[in-house]
Amino acid sequence: MRWGLFYLPTSLPDTPQQGADRYRTIIEQVRYAEEIGFDSAWLAEHHFQAFGGMFPSTPLIGAAIAQRTKTIRIGTAVVLLPYHNPIRIAEDYATLDLLSHGRLEFGVGHGFVKWEALKFGIPLEELRERFRENLEVVLKAWTQPTMNHKGRFYEYNDLAVWPRPLQQPHPTVWMAATASIESFEFSGQQGYHMMLIPFLHDVEDLRPKVEAYLAARQAAGHDPSTARILAVYHLYVGEDAAEARSSGSAGVLEYMRVAGSAHSLTPNVEEPESYRGHLAHRAAIRTLGFDDLLQRNRVLIGSAGELREQLRYLRDQLHLTDVAGLCALGGLTDAQARASMRRFIKDVAPYVNRDMTQPASKPGTPPHAAEVTGPDHQPKA
Repeated sequence: MRWGLFYLPTSLPDTPQQGADRYRTIIEQVRYAEEIGFDSAWLAEHHFQAFGGMFPSTPLIGAAIAQRTKTIRIGTAVVLLPYHNPIRIAEDYATLDLLSHGRLEFGVGHGFVKWEALKFGIPLEELRERFRENLEVVLKAWTQPTMNHKGRFYEYNDLAVWPRPLQQPHPTVWMAATASIESFEFSGQQGYHMMLIPFLHDVEDLRPKVEAYLAARQAAGHDPSTARILAVYHLYVGEDAAEARSSGSAGVLEYMRVAGSAHSLTPNVEEPESYRGHLAHRAAIRTLGFDDLLQRNRVLIGSAGELREQLRYLRDQLHLTDVAGLCALGGLTDAQARASMRRFIKDVAPYVNRDMTQPASKPGTPPHAAEVTGPDHQPKA
């Protein structure tokens, strides 16, 4: 398995200087993550409010990270494709791929915060169709010397788009999906990699969708052994179980509060059919407390021993090849986030990879094993 970090800030700075300091802290955290053995860093795009609103321009943040690092993969989780001109996206992310010397992982999604779509002037009922056409345009721009395209939203004739990405034929495409099984099947049919948000779903709900993705991928002729499935989790590895819950719970609850505030900005906007699955999941998660999230394997917060068992179980149930942790939880200091990252790389990751051949049992209630003391620092998994 491969291990990454995920960034979605949940507050806005009070001053521009605080904003500058926050960007600097994140960039230095990613540099440190590369140093201790993380494989990737994933950046979430959001706009106009505290839920991720500090990350409206992921190619700029990614370019800054590229200049401070050498090997860590720089991913988007995700580019909100329907909101943007696809030619501009093709140019910006090809530039990032060049600046990072071929380290871009291109994660894309429809978007699910109605406030953002409406402020961009995008009708909600058009999101899915815009997503598919925009992705088609981006891939044409990256692979065809002279592009021609005629769709519902865009038409281009004899257009050469520059620069071209360093990775050929193009950077790897990852597609995020949540509620709709059709999205999982579409991703599989196209041969894309899969991105999951288990925070919104129980394992029993996600597993058949992941298996539908894998089946669709194989039926379309894509090598099943090359499929990658990334899950994003709130992650905190504590000194022990009690400290983990004490430090990690506040950040998770803040995330839920700020996400709820973002969704509450459009109370009287009717949900189109394609959005109603999101609505049901958001309503359900508002009924869950922190202990519920732990017991239902929706967050990774605990001691090193607890997380080993939990990750083995999730790996096997959801066919995971990659995990990205939101380690910079709201309320944690930079020192706390880095300590959690170190514990994860030293005392969790090597054990999960070492035990790849051992089947994992479902964690109990609470869903964690007793703490197991790990050895000294292990090499990168």
